[in-house]
Amino acid sequence: MAIGVSYEDFWYGDPELVRYAIAAEEIRQRNRVIADDLTAWNTGRYVMMAVGVVLSQAFNGRSNLKYPSEPLIGPELDEALAEQKRERELRKSRDSFLALANAMWQAKQGKKPPQQEYAEPMNPSGGA
Repeated sequence: MAIGVSYEDFWYGDPELVRYAIAAEEIRQRNRVIADDLTAWNTGRYVMMAVGVVLSQAFNGRSNLKYPSEPLIGPELDEALAEQKRERELRKSRDSFLALANAMWQAKQGKKPPQQEYAEPMNPSGGA
């Protein structure tokens, strides 16, 4: 049967078992509605960002606004994705700092600084 109780248990079994099955089904349905509502809300969030980017670029041709290049919620829920995002942000910050430091050194010395090679951190999963 739809609520997870067999035909025999429903008609001939303990009525308390049926009450528990009905209560469990109500909880499953409520959780499903909450998940659907969250999905709809997140879809609206993505649509709002997309429309905002288009309108911003249409009315302000020099807009730097861009649609997100990765999911907004996935990294928050998945620890591996969160770690990858932190590493990308750290690498980007490091590169920006090194570029700024090199530019300042060039301005002070009036010449090109020596290039230094920086090793990338090893990725234990083997991917890039």
